[in-house]
Amino acid sequence: MSRGARVRRGWSAPLTVLLFTAPALAEEIPPPPLETPAPGQAGHPGAVGTAPERVGVFVHADLGGGYLRTTGSRGGSSFASQGGALGVGVAVGWAPTEEWALGLELWTWKSLADSGLGPNTSVELQALGLNITRYIVPEDVFAAIVVSGTRLAITDAGDRVEYASSDVGFGLKVLLGKEWRLTPWLGLGVAGELFLSVNRAGGETLRTLGGGLVFSCTGR
Repeated sequence: MSRGARVRRGWSAPLTVLLFTAPALAEEIPPPPLETPAPGQAGHPGAVGTAPERVGVFVHADLGGGYLRTTGSRGGSSFASQGGALGVGVAVGWAPTEEWALGLELWTWKSLADSGLGPNTSVELQALGLNITRYIVPEDVFAAIVVSGTRLAITDAGDRVEYASSDVGFGLKVLLGKEWRLTPWLGLGVAGELFLSVNRAGGETLRTLGGGLVFSCTGR
């Protein structure tokens, strides 16, 4: 046998073993693990349909009815004005996060009952304050407090003439409610409201307390 034939026979056995064992070795090697995107990243299963974060401009309005009671004294005699009332409030500000919103709010409640201070007159509570709102997301349950400067005005029944007003005093408005999203930015809801005010007029102290049910509209 020639030397070249011996060399070819020496290589043929290892090559044959390699050809038969290579597929089996390939099946035993596991494929590299796939990287799953972190929650919130594009491609993550939970990221599909995630609601956009509601931050930025904050606009809130509420309108409703309830009860208002004002007590004080006139000429040394106590008086009380109480009855149904209508209220409205508008706030504009900024929502730094989904859970919090801050704004400047103008709000008022007007009594539908006679003030007791003159014929065809009623009491109107006027206020301007800082609105601080806390949201529970994604349920959109909210609580708001408005720390305000207030004044009481005595107006005619049609609110066309103001006969008298108090000094600027301290007032507080509290809201607790829930909203439902109409769009990613706009929601409508309902809330319970409580409010109070302490004012001075002519050396006398006037106290106002009330509450009601209001419908809210919020953009954020």
